[in-house]
Amino acid sequence: MTDFCREATLTKMGESGEMSEKKQSYCAGCSEAELKLFEPAIKKLISLANEEILPRFLAGTEVFDKKDHTPVTAADRGAEKVMREWIEAHFPTHGIFGEEFGIKEASGDSFPRYRWILDPIDGTRAFIHNAFHFGTLIAVERDDGNGFQPMLGVISHPHVGVWLIGDGERAILHGPDSKVRQVHCKETKNLADATLVVTSHWTTPEQKGGKEMQSLIDEVKLYRTWGDCFGYFSVATGGADIMIDPDLNYWDVAALVPVIEGSGARLVSMKGGNPLKDLSAVATNEYLLPEVLRKLAN
Repeated sequence: MTDFCREATLTKMGESGEMSEKKQSYCAGCSEAELKLFEPAIKKLISLANEEILPRFLAGTEVFDKKDHTPVTAADRGAEKVMREWIEAHFPTHGIFGEEFGIKEASGDSFPRYRWILDPIDGTRAFIHNAFHFGTLIAVERDDGNGFQPMLGVISHPHVGVWLIGDGERAILHGPDSKVRQVHCKETKNLADATLVVTSHWTTPEQKGGKEMQSLIDEVKLYRTWGDCFGYFSVATGGADIMIDPDLNYWDVAALVPVIEGSGARLVSMKGGNPLKDLSAVATNEYLLPEVLRKLAN
């Protein structure tokens, strides 16, 4: 196994003396008590965000350019604002890290401490072009004294009324008909049978891919630009097999880690390491991951 694959796994010595692999997790873990506390809060935040987003979708909402030249709308800002206000009212000691309004530090000296990561509209370009791939990302992180790690993550798609919550061990889909079911990634074993999704093609200015991406594209069965958070939703729910993002922000990836890991898939950086530090992402199952990383390293 090459170094870049080794970064994506931990090894341990089995009783037989042979080396076996243990999946690397980037989640903090979530207790049943924490899930019971935070899941209703997340449901409330989704509802508040939807009230800001849905009336502005397909409505010709004005678009502004931020300092980094990425687009933002009143839906982005309004959704984050109402979520932040609700969190501050109900969890006043918790930290908040949002795309639009920055960081509020967690208060108190005792542990654990908690922090909310908010991306009100992941896929603003999709939103303003009347495409349905956008969503809301919410993560809850816990700090036990060694820094914050995601413990719960949510991908919500407002326009279809579905949301997917993961805790690193399970991924649960909540449907518009109130049906709830556990989901799992596909177990495709060969690239020739796999579907690869990205946000945009590697040759476009907004991407940071290279020719190694083309070598991967040439190997898979189907390649589509069904990207942003929908690509990860598709992988987690057993639709697509691989989702790749070469350039992310922290608020883009924090919610994805518990969801993807909870579905049984893996989420690592483009180099095979921690996507929360090397801000990029490869989401796929354990069978395809080594070959995908080899392709990306060539």
